[in-house]
Amino acid sequence: MSRSAHVPNRPADELARHELLLKALLTLSPDVVITINRHGIIQSLGQAVQTMFGYAHDELVGQNVAILMPSPDREQHDGYIERFLTTGEPRIIGIGRQVRGRRKDGELFPLFLRVAEVWDGGEPMFLGMLHDLTEEEALKSREQELRAAMQHMSRVASLGELAAEISHELNQPLTAITQYLSALNASLAMDAPDLAGIGALARKANAQAQRAGDVVRSMRRFVKTETGRREACDVARLLSESVDLSLLDREMERIDVRFDLPADLPPVLCEPVQVQQVVHNLLRNAVEAMHETSEPVIRLKARATGKSRIEIVVEDNGAGIAPNMRDQLFERFRTGRRDGLGIGLAICRSIVTAHGGQIEAEDALGGGTCFRFTLPAADRP
Repeated sequence: MSRSAHVPNRPADELARHELLLKALLTLSPDVVITINRHGIIQSLGQAVQTMFGYAHDELVGQNVAILMPSPDREQHDGYIERFLTTGEPRIIGIGRQVRGRRKDGELFPLFLRVAEVWDGGEPMFLGMLHDLTEEEALKSREQELRAAMQHMSRVASLGELAAEISHELNQPLTAITQYLSALNASLAMDAPDLAGIGALARKANAQAQRAGDVVRSMRRFVKTETGRREACDVARLLSESVDLSLLDREMERIDVRFDLPADLPPVLCEPVQVQQVVHNLLRNAVEAMHETSEPVIRLKARATGKSRIEIVVEDNGAGIAPNMRDQLFERFRTGRRDGLGIGLAICRSIVTAHGGQIEAEDALGGGTCFRFTLPAADRP
């Protein structure tokens, strides 16, 4: 026997090796690899078909591939192939897209389908790879549910903050109304009621009720990010009205309120109710800080800073800023008060920022706290 007789047939061996590798690939692949002829008849397919579609391998070989499709693709698939062979226009070949598959039990599920055209002896064949998207779609749906749940919780949290803010802002006028009405009832029960005093109490209660309504309307606009009508406002009037609305009669009797306002101070351009909310919160903080101060003093100052800014100052001689609160004074839900919500100063910062200004706090000379905030100056008429 010649030496050449022992040389193996390399092309045949290579083909057999490639067929073994392809068979192993089709067996191990979680995707279904399927070949069909020009008539849509299945020629071969991978072993994963039973897991994916519920059919045994031998049940599908020789069947039209449309058996794996729902309507209307089931009825139109042969027309898709014929149109491609006639026009050469690819609708899915070489592109890939998401489609729906139909399991043996009729269940529909998402698939990603890639198709390639293969020529074998002049006769076209088509090779497709099917990837089951059921788990991916379930994961995507779960992510959407979690995202929706998080958005819902965010809205709930926002509503909670809004409720806390409104509660904080309404507490003072409602408390004042209660006290004024209690005093009014006591006056009416007297043998000789002081009608002038009763009238004054009724007017004060009415002013606080109007204040509560203004707070609610202003807060709604602020939360909706709507801007209310801004107008040129006299600073002295803003501050004096804020004092009248924020301090109770008994507090006015105990606290020395001092104004330091230049006569030629320009007006500020603002939404007055919102700015009065800022001053109100700062005044209430000052009253709380001076609870144990023997001679409490609140100073209200203002000055022009340049041509377009007015700085307003609210200063007290109370306990001052706690060291552990200094860096988080304007953050929501941060408070040094045992019964505080930690919202008032956060509201102040939001309102001042919305007006294009800045707010800051520092230790006052001689003790206490000094709050400064800026507002835009209005053009003089």
